[in-house]
Amino acid sequence: MKSAALTTLTLTVAITLLTGVPSAGASPELDYCRAMAAAGVPGDCATLAGFAKDVCAQYDRGLDMTSIVERLDVATKNEAVSNFVMAGAPMYFCPEHRGKNGGGGGI
Repeated sequence: MKSAALTTLTLTVAITLLTGVPSAGASPELDYCRAMAAAGVPGDCATLAGFAKDVCAQYDRGLDMTSIVERLDVATKNEAVSNFVMAGAPMYFCPEHRGKNGGGGGI
């Protein structure tokens, strides 16, 4: 089941991204881009941040994780990148949506 696999992968990705938890005083974009680069996620900072902000906007509009992932997979053309974006978006740009990625409040 894709949803269960996504949840497991998202949790794994989140643990990886936790090494780059946002620092006090820095911008979310800079922290996010540093974490993505450290995790080896391909893509430029502006594009990755744009994807993450769009994830947050879709959550704000009430879309569920599965719908957002499907759209993100089309946009990124890379499921691994999508998983990193899904894990990082709530951590860096919309903490109010942290529990919606299937990992409870820990993501």
